[in-house]
Amino acid sequence: MGVNSDENDRYTELYNANVNAVYKTALHYSGNQHTAEEIVQEVFYKLYINRKNINIDAVNSWLLTTAKRMALNYKRDFSREVPAEEIYDDTENGMCTESPEEEFIVNLYHSECQELLDRILDELYRVNTRWYDAITITYLLEKPQKEVAESMKVSLEVLHSMLYRAKKWIQKNYKEEYERLKRL
Repeated sequence: MGVNSDENDRYTELYNANVNAVYKTALHYSGNQHTAEEIVQEVFYKLYINRKNINIDAVNSWLLTTAKRMALNYKRDFSREVPAEEIYDDTENGMCTESPEEEFIVNLYHSECQELLDRILDELYRVNTRWYDAITITYLLEKPQKEVAESMKVSLEVLHSMLYRAKKWIQKNYKEEYERLKRL
């Protein structure tokens, strides 16, 4: 059950061609050099493990999207940790200036928004991976639509159509949850 030389060469080529872009994406979204380095290792490990299930033509998009999602998940998971020096401010009594209730509500709102986004993207990926790629690369990675269309090997009009259909699907399936969050 070994890996043949051609597979190793192809994996090495993919790694060399994409490692800098994956690192920059992870660094941008995590804001931490060490975390970005760990994310790069994890992303390429996942690529290696799942190499038979990944569309090689869309591997660049997959790598960047995976790096971004991992970095955002890292930030979400570790945003709840508060360093001791941030607990107290410079006031005489050393107490927090924002009430714990307000902070809890804000954190809860952000957490619910992130959970909704995660559910939407997970379900969108299950429904149509092309829509998922179009949405994540265009809106989450903020790539120009012309560049996205070229990387997906479709015309700009086809990309616009995919984005439109994906947005309509999201509105149809998640409008009520989104409206509920807006009212909070």
